Amino acid sequence: MRFDNQVAVITGAGSGLGRAYALALAERGAKVVLIDNDISGLESSHKAVLALGEQSMVFKLDVSNIEGVKDAVTQIIELWGHIDILINNAGIHSTCDFDNLTIENWQLQLNTDLNGSFYMTKAIWPHMKGRGYGKIVMSSAVSGLYGDMHETSYSASKMGLIGLVNSLYLEGMDYNISVNSLTPHAVTSMTAHKLAPSVKPLFSKTSITASMLFLCCADSPTGQHLLTAAGSVSHGQFAEFKPSYFPAGSCKPETILSSWQQIHQAQPANLHRSGEEQVLVWARRGAGEHHITIE
Repeated sequence: MRFDNQVAVITGAGSGLGRAYALALAERGAKVVLIDNDISGLESSHKAVLALGEQSMVFKLDVSNIEGVKDAVTQIIELWGHIDILINNAGIHSTCDFDNLTIENWQLQLNTDLNGSFYMTKAIWPHMKGRGYGKIVMSSAVSGLYGDMHETSYSASKMGLIGLVNSLYLEGMDYNISVNSLTPHAVTSMTAHKLAPSVKPLFSKTSITASMLFLCCADSPTGQHLLTAAGSVSHGQFAEFKPSYFPAGSCKPETILSSWQQIHQAQPANLHRSGEEQVLVWARRGAGEHHITIE
């Protein structure tokens, strides 16, 4: 799998997974654009890319700076003419109990992880549409998918990216633009303190960079969510458990309370491709009682 003559933009490329993504793409022939707020990390990643014999652009940039993002994209297009791949990897992380979570910290988290990804995607999107090709990867986190103690702002920002993928990929299909999410977990400066020494060797970046490259290749799927860590790769999707139907007039809060054990995780689970599909299913469930025919 090669990426010759393709231009890849990677945010948070100064260290950790962002650096690994940049090097993996450069090793396979891509020109890489390195974006980070840490100049020393950027310089190190830049030298590593050049050592592989590939071209690189560097931007010391906070992705929450929308004007800076627009300017960077303009410079990339002026130099290389196109952008084929965008990996929204930049993020910050700090744990805080909800009582002590300030509005400023909440906004900082969302501005970096969620808004920063939106700003980059928004700036690059028209260029991908114009060429009829593009690969976009959003970097989520297990705390976003499942939640964790003292992770409310982090979880909210990362889960927001899942919603962004779920709708944006539909708009990209007519323009050959794939939009997916990757939920990785590897030993980095952000995660090292959460892993026991005995299991740290398991959490290498190998399966993660392989999954990233897969999502960036010409034959990648779209609208999908991959989870990868410790050598495993899996596909995730929101599931709705088997519904319990209550006739009109009988669905009261007391009824739901008494039926909760029946409702909770009732099998089988159902998967829906879109919000519209879920609404249609709801409509069909209730239509029979009211003698309504749905085509």
